[in-house]
Amino acid sequence: MKDSTWFPNKSKTPNKNKGVNPESAMIGILSFEVSRLMSRVANLWHCLSDRQMSRLKEEVRYSLGIRRLISDNLSYLIDLALEEIIDTLKGVAVSVARLGKKCADPIYHNLDHVFDSPFQMDVKWCGWEYRLKKMEKRVKKLKKFASVMSQLHEELGVLSDLNTRLTKMESNGVNQGQLQEFRQKVTWQREEVSRLRGMSPWVRSYDYIVRLLLRSLLTIVERIRVVFGIKTEYRSSNVKDLPHGGCFVPKNSISVYPSEGSFKRSISNLGHKPVLCGRYPSYKPVSCSPRVNGIFQNDIFDPVKKSSFSFNSKQRLVKGQEPTLGKAALALRYANIIIFIETLAMSPQVITSEAREDLYDMLTTNIKQSLRQKLFLSKKESLLAYDERIASGRRSSVQRILDWLSPLAHNMIKWYSERNFEKQPMGSGGNVLLVQTLYYADQATCEIAITELIVGLHYVSRFSIEIIDRSLMGSV
Repeated sequence: MKDSTWFPNKSKTPNKNKGVNPESAMIGILSFEVSRLMSRVANLWHCLSDRQMSRLKEEVRYSLGIRRLISDNLSYLIDLALEEIIDTLKGVAVSVARLGKKCADPIYHNLDHVFDSPFQMDVKWCGWEYRLKKMEKRVKKLKKFASVMSQLHEELGVLSDLNTRLTKMESNGVNQGQLQEFRQKVTWQREEVSRLRGMSPWVRSYDYIVRLLLRSLLTIVERIRVVFGIKTEYRSSNVKDLPHGGCFVPKNSISVYPSEGSFKRSISNLGHKPVLCGRYPSYKPVSCSPRVNGIFQNDIFDPVKKSSFSFNSKQRLVKGQEPTLGKAALALRYANIIIFIETLAMSPQVITSEAREDLYDMLTTNIKQSLRQKLFLSKKESLLAYDERIASGRRSSVQRILDWLSPLAHNMIKWYSERNFEKQPMGSGGNVLLVQTLYYADQATCEIAITELIVGLHYVSRFSIEIIDRSLMGSV
């Protein structure tokens, strides 16, 4: 029985050895950059898996933090996720196009605009996508390459240190026995580096690497359109030269286009930067449709099919005037503040004056002003701060806010660390999208929440100190 796949069969796929010059230049030192591209491609594929997409759907629908700070419009939230995925794909494509100019095969020399409109693809790339099982194997290969490059990076560092020590030993007149033993150690390290280099992209040709990355990206485009219910349009000035005027789809192949009546997104609305600000009108979600053949036939985001909107619609531009933390470049800073408050809230009885000063120094001018006003208006309540019931209420309030606010803060830190390529290990995963972080959060609402947290922490801390003081007085 023929295996099912969510990619249509094509008349032919490119021969992996076609047009490759065996003497073409190797990637060499650029393999470090290439390994990061491979890691990003593998992460993109992982991000689009059924499991990850289901988690995303559940989180954007039910996360209280996302609903309060960003929007409770599922269509808007899903479009933000889609836009980030497309932007990541385009970012990798730019680097692949640059590498393609050094290939021996001229077909890779002009890849600059292949993914400008990823769902309006030139028909000449039709059939270049990997089938599902083959793509899974290619992703494993990409991860292995990235892992080997990470090891190679470490071993090159060790080799550099050994060479430095050997030079010093030779200049310091170390006895020949020790010197010979250390030279052997350096030789073994060079052999290890050579072994890893032979397993890495370092010794692969530009054609091999570009073909692998290009076909993977084209496969990812197919996966995106299946998950988000987008129909691909093919265009070409030489359509008449191809069978059936375009892509050949065998009679028994499984269609991956959205079924009749399913949500179809406008292709013209994709590929543009969204307006990174503002909340979008709410909507009431409905239940999802069932799975088909074990894959998502647009059912993941079926609830938004009747509330689609354009990325550059006038309605959104009018409503999206409220600044977000991402637009104000405050998302990471506020995430650190929230996590610091969370840490202090766990042990309020040991909050020191230094910790309070550190927290105050982290605050922005807006929050400091809001905090002063809040504390001034609460002077009467502060006289009762030692009342256990009030302190308990404040403690509960702080915890309730942290319950929905801190997950977005932690996701913000995670998102940043996953994409900080200078510090992250090669091959590390990227499973968090900006829509799951503070990036799109409404600035004013977030600042109100942080102010409430600090005020609550202030009262809880004072009550804890009073309890300690009473205990000490009672023991005297």
